[in-house]
This record gives sequence, C-alpha cells and structure tokens, in this order.
Amino acid sequence: MGSKFTTKYLNNAGDYLSIHGLFLLAFSLILLVIFSLPVQAQTDETKLTWQQKDYLAGYEAIKRNDRKAIARYKKKLKDYPLAIYLNYHDYRIHIKDTPNKQVLGFIKLNKDSYLSDKLYQHWLKNLAKKQHWTTYLKYYKPQKSQTMQCYQIQALANRNQIKKALKLAKPIWQNSTGLNKACKPIDKLLRENKKLTGPMIWKRINLAMNKRKISLVKKLKKDLSKKQQKMVDYWLKVYKDSTLVAKPLPKSISPTVKKQIFTHGIRSLASRDAKLAKTSLDKFYKQYGLNRDQYEALNRKVALRTAYKYAPQAADFLQEVNSSNGKTEDSLRWQAQVALRDSNWSMLLEVIELMPKSMQSDKQWLYWKARALEASGEKQAEKAAKDIYKKLSKQRNYYAFLAADKLNSDYQFNPNPVKKRNTKYLIEKYPELPRIVELNAIDWPLSANREWHHLLNRVDRDELQAIALLANDWNQHSQAIRSLAKAKKWHDLELRFPTPHKGPVIHNADKNKIDPAWVYGVMRRESAFSENIKSHVGAVGLMQLMPKTAQYIGKKIGAKRVVYKELTEAKNNIELGSAYLSYLSNKFNDHKVLATAAYNAGPRRVDRWLPTSGELPADQWIDAIPFTETRNYVKAVLEYMTIFKSMLSNRYDRLQDIMPPVNAQAVNGTDPKHP
Repeated sequence: MGSKFTTKYLNNAGDYLSIHGLFLLAFSLILLVIFSLPVQAQTDETKLTWQQKDYLAGYEAIKRNDRKAIARYKKKLKDYPLAIYLNYHDYRIHIKDTPNKQVLGFIKLNKDSYLSDKLYQHWLKNLAKKQHWTTYLKYYKPQKSQTMQCYQIQALANRNQIKKALKLAKPIWQNSTGLNKACKPIDKLLRENKKLTGPMIWKRINLAMNKRKISLVKKLKKDLSKKQQKMVDYWLKVYKDSTLVAKPLPKSISPTVKKQIFTHGIRSLASRDAKLAKTSLDKFYKQYGLNRDQYEALNRKVALRTAYKYAPQAADFLQEVNSSNGKTEDSLRWQAQVALRDSNWSMLLEVIELMPKSMQSDKQWLYWKARALEASGEKQAEKAAKDIYKKLSKQRNYYAFLAADKLNSDYQFNPNPVKKRNTKYLIEKYPELPRIVELNAIDWPLSANREWHHLLNRVDRDELQAIALLANDWNQHSQAIRSLAKAKKWHDLELRFPTPHKGPVIHNADKNKIDPAWVYGVMRRESAFSENIKSHVGAVGLMQLMPKTAQYIGKKIGAKRVVYKELTEAKNNIELGSAYLSYLSNKFNDHKVLATAAYNAGPRRVDRWLPTSGELPADQWIDAIPFTETRNYVKAVLEYMTIFKSMLSNRYDRLQDIMPPVNAQAVNGTDPKHP
C-alpha cells in the first residue's frame, strides 16, 4: 500500500524478483520492523518460563548496570540459548567500560553469529570516539560502511600515515553529496594537504547538481576561481529554468562544463518538455562534444520520459531509440507497453522481435505475442497464438491463467508438497533456531528476524525445505516462504500460500462483502504474513496500512481511535485493511483490478490512469500502468487470490470474470477527505 516507491515484501517469492533482489528486499524490511531493540516487549509474563523471565530481568539489570545482578543472571543462564544476548547487550550498552579483551573474546567465540559483527562495528565506533587510533588500525578490517572507512582515514592520519589516508579520502570526498560527522574531518585533511583539485571539485559539483543538493553546490563553488564561479552560477540558472539549454550556452563557459550543464539540462527538460528536449539535444549535442553513446543515452532518457506519461510522441521517440544501438531492455519494454496500450498489435510484434531472446521467452511477452497474433485475424497467426496459449496455460501464474481463459481450459495449479521429514536435528545443528524460539517467546521480533536472515544465508541448500517445514510449524510463515524462495521450490502451495488468521479474515470479509481470497492475496503480497513490519514510507503490518488511511477508515466504520502500535496486531490490521478494500471496491464499482491498483498506488493516481474515452481490456490496462511496482502488484494479487480461492473453497474464479474492461465510468465518485 502507498506510492510506487513503497517497498514491498517478497514480491511473489521468486515469480517477479530474482533471488538476489528478493533477499535484499526482504532484509531491507527486516531492518524496518516496528519494534526496535533494545526495548523490552510487553509480554504476558504468566506464559513465560523461568528462564525467559530471568533473561528479561537480566536485560533490565544490564540497562541499569547492576553488576552483581548481571553476574548472577549470566551464571544462572549460561546454558540458556539467549545467554549470548546477555553478553552482547552488556558489552554493547557498557562498551566504554568493557575491556577490549572481553570484546575480542566475544567476537571470536561467536564468529558464526550476526551479533559478533554487530558488536565489532559498535566497538570500532567506540574506539574512534575515544581516538584509540592504534587499536582501531590494528583490528580494522575492510568495511562497507562509509563511517567506518572515514574513521580508518582519521586513524591513518593521526598515526602519520598521511599518504595512505589521502588516497582513501579522495574518492569518498568527491563521490559524496554529504559528509557525515565521521567523514567531515577528511575535508580538512585534504585542504590542509592541498589535495583538493579542480577536477575533484567539479566532479562533486556535477554529482551534487544531479542529486539536487544546491546548498552544497553553492558551498563548493567558493573553492573555484571567479571565472569558474560564474560558470556554476549559470548552471544554477539552468537548474531553475531548463529551457535555457534550448539556446546556445555562453561562450565564456569552458567546453567541459558546457557538456555537463547541457547534459544535466536536457535530463531536466525531458521531464518538463520532452519535445523541446529532443529538439535541443539533436541541435546542440555535437557542438558540446557529446559522443554517440552519450547522445543515445540522453535520447533514450528523453524517450522514456515521454513513455512514463504516455505522451503522444512516445511511440515515435521510442521507435527511434530502439532502431539504433541505444536500445535497452527498458526502452523496448516501454515501447511494447505503449503499443499494447494503443492496441497497436503490429508494432507490438515488431518490438517483441527486437527483444533479446531471454525477454521474448518471458511469460509476459509470450502472452502479448499471442494476443497480438490473435488480433491480426489471420488463420495461421491465430493458430500460432493458440499454441502459445497452450504452452502458457500449463503453468501457474497470472499469464497462465489468462491464457487458460483464452482457451477456456482448466487452470493448472501443479501442487508438489515438500515431503515431510524429521526437522529436530536442525535445532541441534543450528543454534539460531533455539534462539529464534526464545526471542519470539519474549516478543523480540527484530532479533528473531535477524537470526532468520543470518541462518538462511548460511544453511545448506538441501536443508532449506526442511527449514521451511519447521518455520511453518512455528507459524513463521514469512520465513517458510523465504526459505522456499531461496531453495527455488515454488510448488508447495500450502507452505507458500498459508491461511493464518482465518477467523478474522473470514469474519471481516463477510462483514465488508468482499472475497476472503482477495484479503489473503493482498496480505500475501504486502507482508507475506509478517505482522511486525513497516515500509520506509510508514505502511504497517499484515496489510501494510498507512496510519492516516487507517485512521480515515477507522472513522468510517466507527472504530475507536486508531493507535499506531495497534496496527501491528493482526486482528486490528485485518479489520481496517478489509474495510479499506471494501471502500475501494465501492469507489470503483466493484472493479477488483482498479481497487487493487488503488490499494497500492492510491485512488487518485488510479483515477488519472483511467482512459479519457472508450474502454480498454483489463489485461491491457494492467500492463500499461505507469508504475512498475503497481503493475507487478496487481498481477501478483490477482494470481494469489486465484490460488487462495482454490485452497479455501476448492474452486476458483476465472480471471476473465473479475477483469471487466476499464473505462472512465468505473469510478463511483471521490472523497476529497481521503488521504
């Protein structure tokens, strides 16, 4: 839910994302779990074991630095799975007073735990704050963190290793649009040693302009000569009014800077007036020294800007780009989308033929090739289309279901459950698992999710399915889904499409007169059944509700005042999320496609995406949605709800029956108060 920039969890568990992208995305959301450590969760102590109670008491003793109590609890819990956490939090919270020997001992002893690296990072920061530079350099290992890299530079400079410090400082300085507290000293270091060069300054100005860091640009220009400062001033004028690149740039500007200003200006103008940007690019690119590759990159940028807005010239601009060496998968994809939105079937076939073989064989473009062939009306083409539909319809995905509709054949779900096996040995083999059990018991989900992430990155691949079974038994459904995704096992439908919280889902679906399979489809796509996550824009819980939307819907259904924290509770989240789906369904006259798109991108955007006249088949409208995330989101939810429907009621709705054509009359009024 939210804008196209909202991070989504697990994106179809492999159907729409690569495994690498899947786990980067999953981990980014793990870091956004609502409950952050260290905060003692509000657990029901009557349900805790004596060890769990003592652990929580020990953690409180650590926070107040009661050394006698800490020692007592550590001794009492030395064989408890979370004993490692007592030591970690003791050393972390009291890092200033913890001997280096103890920290290093913990890091070495627990090298297979994610806590080892976290404490190492925390310790390095403390050494830097204390300016213990010799120790810092002795134990420093290459880090991805720029903060740690900058501390290393400080350490080298303070130990008279100036040459090495300067070498490391230069790329950080010139490739940064903002130096944090740890990195600010490198600016002084470079200046004192007179190592700030003109090219370094201009490179950073160029980066800052592209990132719209105008205050930094104004600061950096002070390091230039008066003549060069005037060049920067003109660049800032172009920033405010990009149409200036439609005229010759002042002769007083050097060729190198002209090229940078022109390139930046064309990119900016492309969003404002793509036609003028194209004319200006063609007129001046040789004059400002752009080579062919640079011209094609800018020409493609302009063409894509027209495509994003479905401007009238989009088809022609993209045709030019894709007829040259400037074509990319992105430009081909957008030309195909423009063609299918306009029902230009001959053009669509031409574009598909230009695609690399890997794209052509993708289910999306196979389906649209068949649709284009079918639309030609020629018997031979119709036969070829039917053959493609038959091939696609044997699979289980959105396009397979659409293809089956074309043939009026049964949907194929192809279940292949993971074989049941003994999973007890896993708990003995992987210490993360007993820790996960205890962390969930005391309601520390962030730590539990970090343990899961660490485990799935090191577990033997042939054990991932067993891990999935274990996670499912523990009602850790999101982790079961992740495990199967990493194992590339897509056919255990019960594990990949579980139905937790069935009572609240069925109750609220009935109350709001919507299909429970739709609720499950949205829930699966939004959170993969992880209750305690939030996106970077603030969407919360199972159905990823934005707090303002939750408050708005809460008022409409007469619920009590919605409290942010309560949105992570499954019952509340499902109640409000189902009510919001119902609201959107009513707004869009029971059009599930439009309501689903609105759940992700917002109803106002969907209003803007509707045809201004006539109507468009729903499959065409979906694949012409301007936002990539929303496009994939709608397809995933339709696929998921079909699967959930078959699992909940042993029957399914055909997509053709819930995907009527899209037209401007699909909207049943607007609510100006809706956030």
